[in-house]
Amino acid sequence: MNLVEGAHDKTEFGLRAILLAQAKVRLSFALTVIVSDLLVFFFTLDGVPAWFFGLAICYCIYVALPFRLIRRDGAYSTPNALLIATAVLDPLMLSIWIALTGEYGSLLAGFYLFTTLGFGFRTGRPLMHLCQLASIAGFSFALLINPYWQQHPAVWTALLIPIVVVPIYAGTLIKTLREAREHAEGQSRAKSDLLAKVSHELRTPLTGIVASAELLSVETSDASVARRTKTILTLSDNLLCEINDLLDEAKFDAKTVALSYAPVDLNQQITQLRTTFETMAARKGLTFRADMDPAVTDLVEIDTHHLDRILLNLASNAMKFTEHGSVRLAVDLLEQTGSDYRLRFSVTDTGIGIPESFREKMFEPFSQVDQGIGRRYGGTGLGLALSRKIIDLMGGDLRFESALGSGSRFWFELTLRRAEAAAAKSEEATAAIVCGKRILVADDNESNLMLLKELLEVDQHEVETCVSGMAALEMLAKQNFDLLLLDYNLGDMDGVRVLQTYRFGRLNPIPALFLTADATVRTANRLREVGGAGVLYKPINLVGIRDALARLVLPANAVATPGTDGAPADIKPARPALTVVPANPLDDNVIDALKKINARPDFLPQLLTQAESDISRCCQLLLDALASRDYASIGTAAHALKGVSANVGAMRLVTLANALMNMSSDEIAPSRDRLAADIRESSRAVGTALAKMIGAPRDTSIDDAGSLHFD
Repeated sequence: MNLVEGAHDKTEFGLRAILLAQAKVRLSFALTVIVSDLLVFFFTLDGVPAWFFGLAICYCIYVALPFRLIRRDGAYSTPNALLIATAVLDPLMLSIWIALTGEYGSLLAGFYLFTTLGFGFRTGRPLMHLCQLASIAGFSFALLINPYWQQHPAVWTALLIPIVVVPIYAGTLIKTLREAREHAEGQSRAKSDLLAKVSHELRTPLTGIVASAELLSVETSDASVARRTKTILTLSDNLLCEINDLLDEAKFDAKTVALSYAPVDLNQQITQLRTTFETMAARKGLTFRADMDPAVTDLVEIDTHHLDRILLNLASNAMKFTEHGSVRLAVDLLEQTGSDYRLRFSVTDTGIGIPESFREKMFEPFSQVDQGIGRRYGGTGLGLALSRKIIDLMGGDLRFESALGSGSRFWFELTLRRAEAAAAKSEEATAAIVCGKRILVADDNESNLMLLKELLEVDQHEVETCVSGMAALEMLAKQNFDLLLLDYNLGDMDGVRVLQTYRFGRLNPIPALFLTADATVRTANRLREVGGAGVLYKPINLVGIRDALARLVLPANAVATPGTDGAPADIKPARPALTVVPANPLDDNVIDALKKINARPDFLPQLLTQAESDISRCCQLLLDALASRDYASIGTAAHALKGVSANVGAMRLVTLANALMNMSSDEIAPSRDRLAADIRESSRAVGTALAKMIGAPRDTSIDDAGSLHFD
């Protein structure tokens, strides 16, 4: 039976939010009732009876108890039980109050409906009717023990009838509302799925058109053909922008968009935009300016991809609707603190302006000014709608002002963290380094295990390793560990099932950190809900491990004494952040960082040899899955390939694996041969580079012609 059929979010976090909301209402109600009855007793009787104070104290304890239970770690696993308990106890506590306070309690009888309907609209009909039954039983109890109600049965009956009838009627309304909401959500999902599918289908032939036009433009010496291919490429770029807008609209409707913040040089970003739009402006005979406030000297933490999309949309619109004059992009500093900048981003044009009649629906998807202008200027009408959604996610608000015939100005304000301040705070947080722990690492790739073991031993941890979920469970049953590092995708079972099996029946399980190359929001939510202590995204480095361990509550002797340089004595320095250079088979920066982990001469050859074997195995699994159209196995094999490739800087394979992880079966099916060729060529190139570094002959077990494509 679904106890919370009406709850929009049925996860433990959603149910906890419902419990918290009810607890706050319960607290407000309790304070109101106690103060009101105190005043009534004070002004109508000789004084407040002693039993009232005892009743008030007991009621306050009951009101405060849910707050404590909700915030306890254990409450996350029993929210349903707490909802059932409060659905019964809320009306029973009210009944005790009404029974003891007699005629004054009659003033509170209406709160039976308040409580019952509250459960109905928050959680659905099952708990509402449970609360209704408890209300009827409690009110009958008041009739049995209180003389006032026995002397006024008509009043008691008149109050009972709404308690019986109203929730039954409300139940039909709640069911109708829920069905209407589910229908609307289904329609919205269907629209989003259709947009995503159509957009993906359009991109496939468009890629071929663009590639053919580019080849034509390079190979031809005919000026007229070159002009026509240039026109094709320009129109293709415009079409690709519209398709991307459709995809983004589908993602936002499906609630799958998440922001990814990283340090960004805004001066560099604005310079790139200036270069992009100056050529377009010159073609239309316009002036384009891009001004950056010189007071912004630090890097800022922002999602570069989405910020670029916003500014590109706003600037493109300004250029599109401006025939004469200028377009100006500006970033102005409004205020700054030691850790933040408050910035205003604005785009101003001297274009046609926005009619008054259109301004109310400016930010609605697919909205355009009118048929005439829509035909003249084109577009899907999605750019502003998407920009506003992205800015809302960033904590800002997109605004505009316009004068018809004189131009428009769009702007938004954001508070962005200064990257230098963030780095200083991070260094302070990681000054204390956890060391000397017993750690179990479970990963089905031997090269991953070898690298993780070396990284953990840098900080003097005692490390045990295993290559399967069953082996991890056996070792956890036989030995005591302080921490579990658990790969999300193991060969025999996934890490979630391993953790759930291990924790079943244990009073004090050790914390577990998940290891994964899958950085999607869906996976992050699943790992969080299952109770993982955190997630380490591959490729793993020492800085990431130290930061993750520092945030955990581990047994005593967990923190090393920092030296003058911030690292503990006898502990090697952390390897630097890795830089991705996809053009080469191996990233030299990654290889250099691996050399610094351990100076032992045989360490790097052993690691690279094992990595070559794991890469070959993962590629073969991918090829087999593609050949047999086993789309479920493609994602698993691509995830494994991404993890092991990232560890040794095989960024071409990382890029390819990441693309496969994010492709649907409909996208993979028509491209299986090309993808297989990409895997073979990339594997061969990476294998040759690894063999050269190891100093051994290359194993060419995977060998075929092909060409690598990056879409």
